[in-house]
Amino acid sequence: MGNVSLVSGLTIASRLLGLLRDVLFFTCFGVSLIGDAFILAFTVPNLFRRMLGEGTLSSAFIPVYSEKIKKGQIQLAEQILNQVLSRLMIFLFVLTIIICLFSWATSNFGWITEPKWISGLSLNSIVFPYVFLICVSAIMVGALNTHGKFFAGAFSPIILNLSMICILTFCYFIASWRDFELATSLCFAVLIGGFFQMVWPWLQLRRSCAWKWKIDFSSSAGLEKIKSLFVVGVFGAAVGQVNIMVSRFLAYSLEDEGALSYLFLSARLIELPLGVFALSISTVFFPELSRAFSSGEKVEYQRYFARGFRLTLAIILPAAIGLALLANSILGVLFQWGEFGRSDVVVASEVLLVSCFALPFYALAAFFVKAFHSQKKMGVPLNAAIISFVVNLTLSLVLMEYFGMFGLAWANVISAFVQTVYLAIKLDSFGLKALLSNSDFSFRSIIFSSLIMFIALYFVNQMGYFGSGKWDAIFGLIVTVPLGVTVYAVSLTFLGFPELKKIRKKILFPSFIKK
Repeated sequence: MGNVSLVSGLTIASRLLGLLRDVLFFTCFGVSLIGDAFILAFTVPNLFRRMLGEGTLSSAFIPVYSEKIKKGQIQLAEQILNQVLSRLMIFLFVLTIIICLFSWATSNFGWITEPKWISGLSLNSIVFPYVFLICVSAIMVGALNTHGKFFAGAFSPIILNLSMICILTFCYFIASWRDFELATSLCFAVLIGGFFQMVWPWLQLRRSCAWKWKIDFSSSAGLEKIKSLFVVGVFGAAVGQVNIMVSRFLAYSLEDEGALSYLFLSARLIELPLGVFALSISTVFFPELSRAFSSGEKVEYQRYFARGFRLTLAIILPAAIGLALLANSILGVLFQWGEFGRSDVVVASEVLLVSCFALPFYALAAFFVKAFHSQKKMGVPLNAAIISFVVNLTLSLVLMEYFGMFGLAWANVISAFVQTVYLAIKLDSFGLKALLSNSDFSFRSIIFSSLIMFIALYFVNQMGYFGSGKWDAIFGLIVTVPLGVTVYAVSLTFLGFPELKKIRKKILFPSFIKK
């Protein structure tokens, strides 16, 4: 429980600092060409970070490394760590040199003429080395987690957020830097944060685990197993990340200034409930699903799956509705500062409204993918990712011509819907019909309670009880958010939602009465 509390606390702190970082970013850049350029530049190293560092390579490395540790083969585990790091460092070093030189040459030798592409490539040539730092860090964090040391990994995002917040605050408010100069300083803030993200686990591994670093290009059975696991998983991860990359490049190519910023902001806001609740639920239930399936306990597996499904939908669906209805107020309170004006809030709230339709599908898809992984069925999630990519790319190219960034947002919604339905249909244990009708999933109760909450919040908003100022909006959120939560919880309780039903029994029939 101590490790769970530590990781949960640091994760929440990281999310809050990430939100503060985004608020500060849009305060400094607003919706601008330079802001879009930095977002695009930072997207490229993040693509490789999620595939190599925190994604497929880390997932392939940890089981093999953990197996050696559990068998007491410490020297073999250390050898595997050095073998992986040696190869990863060389690959990332060469990749960094190529990408940085290409980006720098393209932006300086007149090969392109559009200012926004010149800015984006120039910033990418500065910030891309972050991929080397964070991917090396991720492998070492995975090794530390195997040894039961979770602080470095959980604290790592906080380091980056603090670095970016401090540099932005100093350069914008004290040094009065603006535009490209400010974006350049933010790129260096990313590199500084990445450096400390790498050094921290490096030192902790040496101090706590007596790890001795050395370059090792030899081969081993453990390394070959990591390669085989990596090759299988990298395609699914690549499809998902390329999907994000393509959407952002298409948004950046639009003539509408700030299109990428609006889409990025809406994505960041829906990531809050998605990351804090939905992904946490799927992470918690994954080991239980894996254990039940491996043991052949079909009833237990179905029970865990049903509970995970209803908890995911019961939290994310009302969160999506609330975020959509209160988008204008939330964006105004959080982001209407500095360069980000009232007109930007209005447009951003319209984009966020569309993106909120995708939130429940993203959450359920993440849970379904964990369910398939628990059954060791990697093919279905991969097929779902490919279908989602094809749908998203096709619809994006068509809809962006008529609706601009709103077309891209709707393409994301439809592709998320298609991916989720495909995964649901492929569930051998249940199927789509069972998800909608089986009482264990509480689908109808959640939908009905969400509808009641929607009517209550919509009525309050339409009555205009609150003014249009920032303090009025803050007061409105203080009133409407608890109101929505209360209405939803009461409705769900009376409809017999299992988890709330247990709480109601404890309140109505406390243990001391029975005694």
